[in-house]
Amino acid sequence: MKKQGVQEIVKRFETALLGFIEDAQNRGVEINRSDFEQLVVRAASVYAKNYVKAHGFIQIFGSRKLSTIASIYTPQRFQAHTAIRNFESVDELEEAFSQDLQRSNHSKGNNLVGINIANEESYLMVLGYPANGKTTFLKYIGWEALRYPNGKYKHDLLPVFVPMWKFCRLDCSRDTLLGAIAEEFERAGFLNPMDITQWLLSQGKLLILIDGLNESALPQKYISKHLQTFVKKYPLNRYIVSSRLVSYQNSLGQFLEVDLHPWSDLLIQEYIHKWFALRDAQDGQNPQADHVSEEAQRCWEILQHNRVARDLANSPLCLSLLCLLCDRRYSFPSHVSGLYQQAIHLVLEEQVLKCQSLDHPDRNIINTDILEIFLIEVAYTSFELNQTVLSLEEVMERLRIVLTNCKPSLQNLDVDFALRVLQQVGVCQIRNVLDSPIGVSSLVFSHITFQEYFTARYVYYHQKTAQIVPIYLSDRRWQQVFLILAGMMLGNPETLLLAIEAQAANYINTAKLRDILDWVDQVSTHTSNNFKSVTKRIATLFIARPRFTAQLASALILTRMLSVANELHKTLETNISFEQIFAADLSLSLAQALDFDSKTELNLATQLCQHLEQALSPLCFDRQYIDFVSLSNNLKFLEFQVPSHDQPYEVHEAFRNEISKIWLKSLHLPVELNQISYQEVESLESYLYANLLMVQCKDMAIAVSTKTWQEIESRMLQRFALN
Repeated sequence: MKKQGVQEIVKRFETALLGFIEDAQNRGVEINRSDFEQLVVRAASVYAKNYVKAHGFIQIFGSRKLSTIASIYTPQRFQAHTAIRNFESVDELEEAFSQDLQRSNHSKGNNLVGINIANEESYLMVLGYPANGKTTFLKYIGWEALRYPNGKYKHDLLPVFVPMWKFCRLDCSRDTLLGAIAEEFERAGFLNPMDITQWLLSQGKLLILIDGLNESALPQKYISKHLQTFVKKYPLNRYIVSSRLVSYQNSLGQFLEVDLHPWSDLLIQEYIHKWFALRDAQDGQNPQADHVSEEAQRCWEILQHNRVARDLANSPLCLSLLCLLCDRRYSFPSHVSGLYQQAIHLVLEEQVLKCQSLDHPDRNIINTDILEIFLIEVAYTSFELNQTVLSLEEVMERLRIVLTNCKPSLQNLDVDFALRVLQQVGVCQIRNVLDSPIGVSSLVFSHITFQEYFTARYVYYHQKTAQIVPIYLSDRRWQQVFLILAGMMLGNPETLLLAIEAQAANYINTAKLRDILDWVDQVSTHTSNNFKSVTKRIATLFIARPRFTAQLASALILTRMLSVANELHKTLETNISFEQIFAADLSLSLAQALDFDSKTELNLATQLCQHLEQALSPLCFDRQYIDFVSLSNNLKFLEFQVPSHDQPYEVHEAFRNEISKIWLKSLHLPVELNQISYQEVESLESYLYANLLMVQCKDMAIAVSTKTWQEIESRMLQRFALN
């Protein structure tokens, strides 16, 4: 940063710390004012420089130099996120519901500009798919906040960027967000960093950017609770948190949840142009507009004629890799696994070629194969242990073990040199003791997707598919590994699909769950339409979904379970919309959890019946099995029995049970359906998620036996197939 910019940040720190000395003295802490003020000037300057160095730049994969975040950032757009979350209590649900009502007075819409929504919202949760720009967005907002008042962020707050792995790890669960923030100020040289951190937080002077909620080694429920408690303790600050969609299941309460939009053609073209402009600048060339435009246009036209590559371009990381391949005159692969493999191998080859030209006996023996073997070993070992930060000492020991298994001519390779080569490639980053969150020099993959890619390579090369599926299938953290693995399995993706199918069957492990699938299969066969049998079963599950359950947590998971079923249905068929069923189901669950009056609950049950009848009408159920008209009439009959407000709770509870009995009897549902346990609800959701992942893996694979897939598809959501 320019000297003037650093001085401006120093002044902002001085202003933010006004009153700190007096507060400390009131607590009996003596601080020399002159010394303190001098230290603030020095430490604030260091903090600004540290922040810019760590978060103001980004290394585009394949490039040799860092680029400023502002030079590559492409303005992203968001839409409101509406999925169902877990709440630990009714109070948490009411808090989130109240916050949503307040926001509804100024509806956000579904085409939100990133910087605008960051300026408007004090608490923002950014959700998205892997590698679609969540980290870059947080870094860009932090950069604009650092530049206040000249930046686009309109709040005079000091940014603190905290990667999730920096304060939540399995080996050090005592670490807290407070400690991670204080560590940033300690590194800059502030006196009494913990006291200063608590002062700034209490005064609401910080913008806290928490990146990668999905990368926590600790349970998501614990992390969500920890963050909620922290925000309630320090509510005056502003917070932006990011997470992958599939991992975010526990609500943060009052945070506005937004999804990153897929990139439009315009944004893709803009990013491609920026990529080629930066390439010329980093090559020492004077980037001429005509030349850059010509190269960028050529890349765009190739994407336009390659539909598969065009679909991959929706991810900024993938688009960078596509630009790299286009620049080097390489063809585009047909799936994301091939894209990572081709781009990473290309850059490794280029770097190794440079190294082999060096006149050094222990260095010129380095080759691409040994580096890839090393990356595969380290990635899998650490990912299995839920680690994203690796002790450099452990990494070097792992590399030495790899070398001992190699042919004698490779065993003299300089380990330190090999690590530096990997860092120059951009796959990994080596952090010194001061920059490392674990107190020792460490290695991290520059993007978690690279770690997932090499983990999948390990599973494929070592034929561990049958071993990992039973262990990690229900773990959302492994989703991307399975998808990448499916793309790698050029000869036998059926092995993975059959392993997933076998493990999915194990989730249906009680008589009650088997009865649900038995009912679904029986009823779905008595329909008159041309849908696939599996899509009939998925749609029929929306009727079988247990309702009128006593527990709020179970009700919310059941509604979220239907969202998984909806995704599964959309991958196979698109004729039915379930949106109104979702809304009615959620309303009924909330009414029961919050003890709404009996008349409201009856009205909501009637509305749900109507929405089910309307949405599922294309199935043409045999009225002997599913008769919504009869259900509707029976519910209307209850209107004459609604207890008054002044009657005791037991009377209202009995009326709710009567609604449940009529619902079950009219639809011929299993009698004990609503006594489903929390564990059974989780198992049912895991079963549906496994089926969805199986379909996604099939779509990711290059070629799958038509006969094998038809057999698998015919067995999905079928009770007898589980035996």
